[in-house]
Amino acid sequence: MKKNKTAIVVLNWHGGVDTVTCLQTLIGLRANDFSIFVVDNDSQDDSLSYIRRWLTDYARRDDARFAFNDLTAGPSNQGAADALGATGQIVLLQAGRNGGYAAGNNVGLRLAMQAGFDYFWILNNDTEVDPDALACLRTRMADAPTIGICGSTLIYAHDRTRVQARGGATFLPLKGRGVPIDAFESVSDAFDATAVEERLRYVIGASMFVRREFIETVGLMAEDYFLYWEEIDWATRGRPAFTLGYAADSLVYHKVGASIGTSDSGVGSPLSEYYMARGRLKYCLRHSKISVPFVLFESGRSMFRWVLKSDWRRVRNLARAVSGLSYVK
Repeated sequence: MKKNKTAIVVLNWHGGVDTVTCLQTLIGLRANDFSIFVVDNDSQDDSLSYIRRWLTDYARRDDARFAFNDLTAGPSNQGAADALGATGQIVLLQAGRNGGYAAGNNVGLRLAMQAGFDYFWILNNDTEVDPDALACLRTRMADAPTIGICGSTLIYAHDRTRVQARGGATFLPLKGRGVPIDAFESVSDAFDATAVEERLRYVIGASMFVRREFIETVGLMAEDYFLYWEEIDWATRGRPAFTLGYAADSLVYHKVGASIGTSDSGVGSPLSEYYMARGRLKYCLRHSKISVPFVLFESGRSMFRWVLKSDWRRVRNLARAVSGLSYVK
């Protein structure tokens, strides 16, 4: 019997409008046998109520494809988890705290694992998906049972002619840096999907399609990164038991850094810079010690650049990042 039952996990933090836009495209997927788990990561704005209102209104429509299952009222509703194995639901739940990207997504993954789903599509809330995106991911996974995590073609939402990454990224050990595959190339450029998979060292977290057996074997994402580098840590822990895949025709349009100010070109926000530096050093100390001297050198060079610009907040927080200290506003 073909196992296709898929849980799509979407994490929200202060992004209610983006999350609803993402849900609107997910509802339009040309696929069956899936449910959507929306996890709110303890948003302090009106995100949760905004999403709940939209879902309530959607569920009342005559053409509604999905039932709305609201688990946000607290532990008394958790008994409903036993009924979540049926597909065709949008489940809304709270993480209970803002523990970061991995912790929030893990809340949804744990519940979906308990409900018996076969695949798990971790999808950023600042994305929109092509109607065939899910079907293409399932097909690639079915073709290669060794694939643990499969990526999509990530395309910039603001310029849908340009690729953010084909599936994910390579990793340069002597620089301690990931390099997205075919970043900024034209969507229409020729490419070799097999060659892309050979170069993949991790699937970018904006769209990760994960096999149940991968999670059962490797475990959930490490939560101590808080933000960034979780996906390469996960992929590294999965080798050599599992490979990485690329579903070229699974198209996902990504707004990039909508919640925290990440930037693929130019300077990101101080907070994103802090977590990027912190996670990079943590990963390299854990999995690529040869990278550590270069990572420390580059962090020092970045601090010197901000000294020259008298941006003492960035200097202070980069120093705190490499020292393992918390971010200071």
